Amino acid sequence: MAGVTAQGATFTFVGTRGQLSANVTSLSVSSPEAEVADMTGIATPAGQRIMVPTGDWSGGSIDVEYLASAGGFNPEGFVRDVGTLTFASSGLTVTKRAILVSAQRQASVGELVRGSLRFTLTDYTG
Repeated sequence: MAGVTAQGATFTFVGTRGQLSANVTSLSVSSPEAEVADMTGIATPAGQRIMVPTGDWSGGSIDVEYLASAGGFNPEGFVRDVGTLTFASSGLTVTKRAILVSAQRQASVGELVRGSLRFTLTDYTG
């Protein structure tokens, strides 16, 4: 059985304020969840619940952890921006419309500067 590895993975976010790119150490995609309506009627026997899919979905997020590079970008300037996020690795490419909802950077003595970004998925094209 063949698998896909994330060697040399990169991500690029192209939004209205420009482009972010970095070397990825971790990327996690949470799919949107199905929207479900409770259609349980007053005459439904106790203990039964009638749940019906509406055909829609909502939510979903992408979390990216990266290593900062010298003279790297300032991700905080892109928070609230909407654009296209592309993750590329050997044998795998994922492209989604997303909004950058938060950014964090961490620096520790003797360690590489790291950061994390959280995106929420959207169909908005603005």
